Amino acid sequence: MAARHSIRSIATLSIRTSAPRFIPIRARMSSPYSASKAATRRLHVTAQHMKPATAAAQSYPTTHERIESPPDTQNFLDNKFVTSKATTWLDLHDPATNNLVTRVPQSTNEELVAAVDSAEKAFKPWRDTSLLARQQIMFKYTHLIRENWDRLAASITLEQGKTFADARGDVLRGLQVAETACGITTQMTGEVLEVAKDMETRSYRQPLGVVAAICPFSEH
Repeated sequence: MAARHSIRSIATLSIRTSAPRFIPIRARMSSPYSASKAATRRLHVTAQHMKPATAAAQSYPTTHERIESPPDTQNFLDNKFVTSKATTWLDLHDPATNNLVTRVPQSTNEELVAAVDSAEKAFKPWRDTSLLARQQIMFKYTHLIRENWDRLAASITLEQGKTFADARGDVLRGLQVAETACGITTQMTGEVLEVAKDMETRSYRQPLGVVAAICPFSEH
């Protein structure tokens, strides 16, 4: 009885709230129904909120329904998606239903070298591009994030199990980083420090080139 009362409360809350939400994992575990049925029911409101204005935008999942043919994740190389030649693949499951979402390649050493070479090749014209031209590219980038906000949040929810509202917050934090980068142009022009009457020190900021980063994520 306690579990059913909890489910009814959560369903009522989902209908009343203005922000679309995915089913919390704890509430799903207390349901007497199967995980997939409960997740589908809870995501009904979310799907309604996430309906795009045009039919062409309906190219990403808005529910936890099983994906019939999960696509493999591809590498992005030389400005295009490339299928990996890896022999080892990692399965990525939807935390709400344990359905397979995609397979991620454990890329080969050759693919890693190709990615570094591609980035190094792209770095040279980027280095020679003016600050204002780079800024315009970043403005376009922030526009794309805003334009695809729900799409990005839905991907986070499907792959990491966060609520939709929490996932939108993650996208917001990423957007804030990109917007900060748009305003960094005034800090990249260098500085002049007068250390004596006949001496000054100048500093210049230059792009470093190819770098790598590992973004951690804490499982819920």
